[in-house]
Amino acid sequence: MLTLRFPRPVLLLAAALAAPAAVSAAAAPPPPARAPEFHVPVPETRTLPNGLRVVVFARHGLPLVQMQMLLPAGVAQEPADRPGVATAAAELLRAGTSSRTAASYAADVDRLGGNVNASASRDFSTVSGTFLAADFDAGLELLADVTVNPIFPEDEIARFRTRSAGLLYRLRHDPVALADAQLWTWTFAGHPYGRPLLGTLESLAGLDGNAVRTFHREHYRPDRAVLVVAGDVDPEHAFAAAADRFGAWAGHAVESPPAGDVPAPSAAPRIRIVDMPGLERSEVRAGFAAPGRANADFLPLQLTNFILGAGGFSSRLTQSLRVDGGLSYDVRSGYTALREAGLVSLGVSVQSDSVPALVARLNDVVRRLAAEPPAETELAAARRYFQNGYPLQFETLGALIAQWSAADFFGLPPGALDRYAADIGAVTAAQVGEATRRWLDPKRMTVVVVGPAAKLQGPLAAFGEVEVVQPDAEERALQPPAYQPPTPEQLERGRRLLGEMLAAHGGLAALRRVKDSIVSGELSLRAGGNELTVSVEVARKDPWKMGFSMRVPSVHTGQTLDGRRGWLYSYIGDSLAVADADSGGVEAMRASFSGDIVHTLLAAADPAAVPAWRGSGAAAGRDAELLEVTLPAAVTGAGAERRLYYLDTKDRKLIAVEQGETPGRPGAYVVRRVFRDYRIVQGVQWPFHEERYVSGTLTTTLLLQSVTLNRGLSDRVFTRPASAPREGPRR
Repeated sequence: MLTLRFPRPVLLLAAALAAPAAVSAAAAPPPPARAPEFHVPVPETRTLPNGLRVVVFARHGLPLVQMQMLLPAGVAQEPADRPGVATAAAELLRAGTSSRTAASYAADVDRLGGNVNASASRDFSTVSGTFLAADFDAGLELLADVTVNPIFPEDEIARFRTRSAGLLYRLRHDPVALADAQLWTWTFAGHPYGRPLLGTLESLAGLDGNAVRTFHREHYRPDRAVLVVAGDVDPEHAFAAAADRFGAWAGHAVESPPAGDVPAPSAAPRIRIVDMPGLERSEVRAGFAAPGRANADFLPLQLTNFILGAGGFSSRLTQSLRVDGGLSYDVRSGYTALREAGLVSLGVSVQSDSVPALVARLNDVVRRLAAEPPAETELAAARRYFQNGYPLQFETLGALIAQWSAADFFGLPPGALDRYAADIGAVTAAQVGEATRRWLDPKRMTVVVVGPAAKLQGPLAAFGEVEVVQPDAEERALQPPAYQPPTPEQLERGRRLLGEMLAAHGGLAALRRVKDSIVSGELSLRAGGNELTVSVEVARKDPWKMGFSMRVPSVHTGQTLDGRRGWLYSYIGDSLAVADADSGGVEAMRASFSGDIVHTLLAAADPAAVPAWRGSGAAAGRDAELLEVTLPAAVTGAGAERRLYYLDTKDRKLIAVEQGETPGRPGAYVVRRVFRDYRIVQGVQWPFHEERYVSGTLTTTLLLQSVTLNRGLSDRVFTRPASAPREGPRR
């Protein structure tokens, strides 16, 4: 799953201390925990004339310097219609600057033996670097270059789109990642905190250089930025170097539109089932909207979270779900506190049949903690955990920068970091109970279950209103209008749309010039909740010749089509097995041959095809004009058929095509192919990203790495395999 790391005010340690057995309420409480002596270093600070604040922590133990630029340029600052642009801007900073290509920039960083990284979070973005102290000036120049002068080349943005879309697909079919993402999305619906960090498939499809450059221009500005430098450096030298490298950086960050209030908790539990019928173990998440870092309830809720589930084996959830109930060994609890709000989340992986019992126990554990404040000994163990671990949060230069930057960004009062250990040690059981009742009311709990809806929907209705969604709901097709023979007006408009579609893809002449093609990339196959990703290469040559090659380690399989003949083959090591394809297999290969963008468009352009406009709709989150094309058997190479082409209303490129008309339901289609990430190849707009849906379920994703046209492939490429293949098609 995707993990975007960003500074947080308090980071939990990996291991939990076991809490001693609780004493009776009548026992005298132990004295308050005494915080270990620890003082957070105090930095020196200057503000440059352009508004940039420069903060320096001089620490001379090691000859290293670490630096970080923090900017309010996170998800919270994104335009509502551009989710994911903050992550795109951060990740593409190193894709080239006004004075360096991406390759030369990476070489300059490597030459110094340092590193430069950037990332976006829900609240802000950071650009950080680490270098030897002797290379501080050169390292700061490299940090400044990507922060101030990125150019965001279109080809790098295209690669980012492809890479990110592939990652989103994988995450969408990862139950753990899907449950985590859905909990944020549903708890903070309508608020920027509910947006996915990478954006959506639809927003990625529309991401371009203008969007990324505009976001950078509006939010990467000095007046709200903070540069923190820590390590073996003289403060005066650091201030002078910062003024030299950033002094000419000008402009003011734009005011982002108000994010709006955090959604008010519902009056009753809400349950969302993300339907994955094949899962034997379901992922369950329970969430509560909580206060932000600067709220007075932050410290009590940290202790609540530890007692609930973060305290390891001694936590109440573990005791109830693992020891008493035998339901799960995988129990998690977390409290993420941001600037405007936070999220308390409880996570469990459990057998699907046990989900209702699990939800009942979650309700009971949270209710009892609110009704019965923790015993003093239980609370004392939680206090010691945070107090003893607190100094470790400042051990490294990076941790020191992260802690100070987060506290500064969240607006904590002066001295808050120094007082943390003492303040959490003074939190009482009554304060924990009050905060728990205020924020963790079981009646206002949001529950997300990734599992089989058919088994779970009925039993879970006893706990609250249940909503069922599909993992790929945003990609599901709108039902086409009821089929009626086209009118003369629809036929005339269909012919115009057809011409516009062909022109948008390079024109009919360019499409007809393509006589053969070779595409290679990665193919992801999904079935029964499982996923397999393989390397593929497909060679096509008109008429009706195709070689399909699929490789995984030690295994090479494929199919070969030559007119009306076909073969299936596989190599395992040096052993070759070949079988003739039956008539059904040959027809399937011929259908695959016609599935690339060129043949899909040329089929619609055939003089015997009948195009008709079928109104407006949507596909892959984009507005579309619907073009129905009736194809005779001579065009398809099989039987006559109708297809539905979805054309982008803005540029008339093909968004999706549906085919495989359902018997008895004219106008309803079984297969949908979605095309994204168009790039020009020899004058033809070719999609480097394609998905296939069967009856609304995503089955395959193809991410191309290369497309070669008109190579002049030899017919020998498409003969019956008889020897070990070479790398790539033979001529």
